[in-house]
Formats: sequence, C-alpha cells, structure tokens
Amino acid sequence: MADNAPWKGGRLGVFHLGRRYKDIGTDLGRVYEADDVHTGASSVVVMPGQGADWEPTEAWRVRVSSHLVPPHVALAVEQAPSAGRVPELSAMLDLLTSAVERLEKRPEVRIHLTRARIAPWRRWTGRARRLLRSRWPLLAAGLASLAMGGVLLWSPSAPESNDRAALAGNDASHPTPPELSVVNGDGTVLAATAFPMPDKPYSNQAKPPCRPRQGEVEINGGCWVELTKRPPCEDTVEYKGKCYAVVGARSPRPPQSIEP
Repeated sequence: MADNAPWKGGRLGVFHLGRRYKDIGTDLGRVYEADDVHTGASSVVVMPGQGADWEPTEAWRVRVSSHLVPPHVALAVEQAPSAGRVPELSAMLDLLTSAVERLEKRPEVRIHLTRARIAPWRRWTGRARRLLRSRWPLLAAGLASLAMGGVLLWSPSAPESNDRAALAGNDASHPTPPELSVVNGDGTVLAATAFPMPDKPYSNQAKPPCRPRQGEVEINGGCWVELTKRPPCEDTVEYKGKCYAVVGARSPRPPQSIEP
C-alpha cells in the first residue's frame, strides 16, 4: 500500500504538506493539511495506509464546485487517463469525502480551508524561511569560514625586519647593526657585512661636526669615512657608487682646567 512508499515529508507533487491530522482513525491512512505550491490554494491530502481498502491506480485531476444561483454542484474533469474507469473516480471521491467528514468539526480545518489563498510572495518567503531553518548550521559554518578568510586576507602583515624598522623610526637614530664596519677612535676598520646607507645616523655613530682632516664626511646626519674600495662593497656600506664605513661615537673629552 501507499503507506510503505519512501516519502519523508515536505513537498509531495504540487502540494506542500503541513500538519498531519491525527485521531481520525487508521482506516483512511494519513491525512494532511496542505497548500498548492503553484496557486497557494488550501488543500487536504490523503495518503491511504495499510488499513485502507483502496488506493489510487489511475491518475485523475478533477475540480468540484458548488453554486448558489441557480443551486447546483459540478464535477469538472481537468485530466483523465485515456483508459480511465469511472469506478476509480468514484472511489477517489469516496475517500476524500470520508476524510472531510471526519475533519468537519475541527475549527483548525475550517480556518485552513476557508482562508484566502497564499500570495506568491508569502509562499516564497515561507520557502526561504524553511530552507534557512533546515540549512542554517551549514550556512552558519560557511559564513564563519568566509569571515575568518576575510580577516586573514585583509589583516596587515609585515616581515620582522619591517617591524624593527618601524620601531627604530620612533627613535632619533638607528641601532648600529653588529655586522657593520665601524671606524673606531684610532682609525681601525672592523670587519662587517655590507649594508645600505641608512636615512639617519646610528645610535652609536659619531654626529657632526665631522672631522674632514681624518677623511670623515657627513651623510644623512652621521659621520662616515669614504674607503678606497669600490663596489661591490662586501664589508661596508655602499652609497652613490662608493663604499663607506661608519664612524663610531667619540668619547666625551674631559674638561680642561684654565689656569689663571
């Protein structure tokens, strides 16, 4: 019988099934409140169960109407099988009549069947709401993944060297890299790795006035010594096609007493 069909609820043909009407007996099967998904018309759907002595074997579509002036009822056949049998049509109407008779005293059934048709925009809103309820966990997970991806994509990141440069920019001078060649007070050049010319003096670099007689020149606020070595400057700073060594900060001179 149809009660064994693999139907899991929701949409059934052109109908969307709502609440199931219970306590009406088991001989009819399952009876549902329904709506036509195309027209929004209020409907009742009966799915014959194992206790029913009849189930459809032919596909009929009919329209029943009653009229006041003059009083009459009409059965309009909108679709019938080419070899349809009238007893099948009669059995279908008997089953529906039995279902309506068992529901006729329920106020919720009267409200459902006599309400106005559902407008198209309300049908689509209802479908969207049901879809969101059924897919919300997946949708929430997808939105969370997109949000995390956006944060990772747009969050600023900089190499560690840039962080050091930003911190150094808050100081009046750069810390002198330990690899850089430094000319100390006695003129000795210590071995170092090549570096670009900084935009301001290092923290332990001699500041102007520089000592031209000792070969010192002022560049970007610091004292440098031009070397005879030409680029590539493997152990010194390269600047405008020349190699330079940084002049180390000088020790302050002790105060000299002035004799009277």
